[in-house]
Amino acid sequence: MAQPDSTRSRILEQARLFANEVGFDRLTTRELAARCAINEGNLYYYFKTKAQLIEAMFVQFNSEARALFDALPQTGRGVSRAELLRSVMEAVALLRDWCALSWHHRALLRDGNALFRLAPALQPDAMALSDVLGGHVTVLIEHMKRMRALSISDEAIPGLVANIMIVSTHWLGYVIYQTGVSDPDDSYLEWGFGQILSLVAPYRTWLTRLAMRLYPQAFRLRA
Repeated sequence: MAQPDSTRSRILEQARLFANEVGFDRLTTRELAARCAINEGNLYYYFKTKAQLIEAMFVQFNSEARALFDALPQTGRGVSRAELLRSVMEAVALLRDWCALSWHHRALLRDGNALFRLAPALQPDAMALSDVLGGHVTVLIEHMKRMRALSISDEAIPGLVANIMIVSTHWLGYVIYQTGVSDPDDSYLEWGFGQILSLVAPYRTWLTRLAMRLYPQAFRLRA
């Protein structure tokens, strides 16, 4: 017999897939229960309201996002070619993983209006998470500047960070608007990651451009 935690995890996973597919407004407890192979009463045992379900989904995303950025590249003192190559690839890998995580939980990022209407208590937590992630990306950009991987003024960093956050969380909406496809498949994910890297591209130093030529696979989403 399935344990309670495994049932709860299955509900959350199916809710994530369902919300990604149709959005929070069209997510119904009846169909979600059917997808989980349980009855609605069992679903209500774990989540009494749709708001509780959405809040639990956000908690999961919040935890994964914070854990991801806990792995920021360590600041190095030297700027040898080997150190710079390693640093650049670590930073790109972090942005790549963030892009993939954003896609994995895309309903939470795509359906902001529905999210806060259905679960208004989430708004302060969502704003706090955005501030934390923006701070981490700032640290990452500053680290790349110290490693001489990027040539960027201190004044330009906040704008770059803001654009990285905007593109990484809203590029899917642009794709939907342009293509008319309500739930694009992951073939678009490589394109989204490329848009994030394109924001950083103007600030690359010659060493970073060399790294990209030597290790092109490290700068693709599925490296």
